[in-house]
Amino acid sequence: MAVFRWMAAIGAACILAACSTLGMPTAPSGSLDPLRDDVAGLLIAFDLPRGLGPAAGSLFTFDVANGGPGEHLRLTPLQANIDEVPVNLPPPGIDRAYYLFAFSEADRFAIRSAQASAQARGATASNVTIGVVPKLCTAGVPDANYMTVSVLAVLPGRSPMHFIDRQALSVLLQQPGSTQMPPCV
Repeated sequence: MAVFRWMAAIGAACILAACSTLGMPTAPSGSLDPLRDDVAGLLIAFDLPRGLGPAAGSLFTFDVANGGPGEHLRLTPLQANIDEVPVNLPPPGIDRAYYLFAFSEADRFAIRSAQASAQARGATASNVTIGVVPKLCTAGVPDANYMTVSVLAVLPGRSPMHFIDRQALSVLLQQPGSTQMPPCV
């Protein structure tokens, strides 16, 4: 019995350690096929209230079950350099703004390679997990119980899908490594 408790404690510690290093990635809602859709072409839109902004180090994850190292990606999207907000992205709410991110060419190549490798192995969409762990900054003292954060995945010609849909800032700040927000500069 003592051995079982000891093994259960080690298993729980491993799970908590994994969560503390990755945060809680969230998969997009909607009909995104992570193996066949152009995940590398995603535009990631942070929908934030006035007083919050994106901080350096937001994380995009792409994980294929039982895949090799090239199928377990941890990428940092870059601020998107686009001329206008995509037409399929609805206008932000009152006192809110969009911050748009995309992938570098090297990250796009890595995503497409991971998709091709997973398809060649016979993986299915249900074997793939993608997510975003946002890092935020503040321009004051936010009301974490009142403010909400949304993160959307946008593909041309498709309805936006939510990674995070109006999540209370107080809940996001409970993620490991997210308890402090630097000042926005």
